[in-house]
Amino acid sequence: MSAMFLQFKGRFIRVAIVFAFFLTFFSCSDAVRDDFPRRSFVGYFDLSYAEYSKSVFTARRDMMNDLVGVNGIVVYNSGGTYYAFDLMCPHEKSTGCSLTVNVDGDPSIAVCSCCGSQFLLASPYGEVIEGPSSRNLHVYETGVSANNMLVVSSGY
Repeated sequence: MSAMFLQFKGRFIRVAIVFAFFLTFFSCSDAVRDDFPRRSFVGYFDLSYAEYSKSVFTARRDMMNDLVGVNGIVVYNSGGTYYAFDLMCPHEKSTGCSLTVNVDGDPSIAVCSCCGSQFLLASPYGEVIEGPSSRNLHVYETGVSANNMLVVSSGY
């Protein structure tokens, strides 16, 4: 092999390694940027109980007294479709900053007690209505079993 070809091959390999490094550590994927705390759980809520049959309810523990969410959860019932979100503000990411819901006013909006961000609960994504938060609420999986039990899961 010629010396020029070996020189080219060496440079190509160095450039490829540097490119791979930058691609790996500076990619734009959500998995890299998502620094929301994680907690694996499955929570059970009997929808025939008064406290769980409301259009909106919050819980730190489920019926089995197991912790749910990182900071607890808020569940919104939209005509039999349930949306569940963590009570931790995605902007503050602090256990001392929980969302509050005014069930007597507009129960479809949650407000962070620390930064004042507002989020729409009446949607599958918990969209930011008003900042400073730039991220939607952390979403959990929901399903209703045949015996009218709401199951809320972290999915991981």
